[in-house]
Amino acid sequence: MKHVKIAGGLGFIGFHLARKLLDEGCFVTAVDSLEKRSELKLTLEMELGRNAHFTFLQTQIEQADFGDADVVVFAANNENRDALEAVLRQCQSDCLFVFLSTTDVYENSGEWRIQPVTEYGEVMLAQEEKIRAACTKTGFAAVIIRLPTVYGLHQPYDLKFGRQFVSYEDGTGKTESMHDLLYIDDVTNALAAAMAIDSGHHTIHLGSGTFNPFDQTGDSNGLDYQKAHELLGFFPRTSLAEGIKKYQLANEKWQRQKKLTAMYDETKSMAAKHPNTNH
Repeated sequence: MKHVKIAGGLGFIGFHLARKLLDEGCFVTAVDSLEKRSELKLTLEMELGRNAHFTFLQTQIEQADFGDADVVVFAANNENRDALEAVLRQCQSDCLFVFLSTTDVYENSGEWRIQPVTEYGEVMLAQEEKIRAACTKTGFAAVIIRLPTVYGLHQPYDLKFGRQFVSYEDGTGKTESMHDLLYIDDVTNALAAAMAIDSGHHTIHLGSGTFNPFDQTGDSNGLDYQKAHELLGFFPRTSLAEGIKKYQLANEKWQRQKKLTAMYDETKSMAAKHPNTNH
């Protein structure tokens, strides 16, 4: 049974990946400092903690021990150079390292050539090169997965969904790729499939293979997924319409759970303040 350590394991993608891997029988350790969105992350940690194969390690990524993991997934702030270097130094020769990069490394010309369209894309190219160099030096396997915008329950940004197109408002201070859009389940399926890789270093991107929902003209195609299909068996199973419906239903369920939890906590608090004196 594999032991997977996820740097940023209580973030949006990290949480969903942890839940999927636990369902598949893996041992999962989530490493997270809880510096951002801590109230939500604590709730997510409690949800994952119901599984006996889950461990939560609250610490800075740079201070965590990743040396005992079969698979290390870097789903934390991937612009953090110090954290990345600290984790790479600990990867053993029999380890698999999975890094979440961005499709912002491509220019949006329809040919998808390497030409970063944002500063974030430039930083990711540099991070990717560090990983390849460390992989060559130490001998561990590595998979770099370039992601477009990913959406689903607990997404940290504001997407406005229409029937065919999506608009994007950044409220996090971090730019997300607008080359394409994928539902979270399709992304975690690809990441879980990557766990089977045991040698070499590979760089791929995920895409819808249809159209870019951020392009209001309808002239721009989304990213292809041929290499991801060959390496991981990836296929985007969730259409935009299906993904929106899944997201809305999941969010409604989450909001109901929050209300029930709040009501339970309030009742418990009132009972503590006014104990039944007849007993």
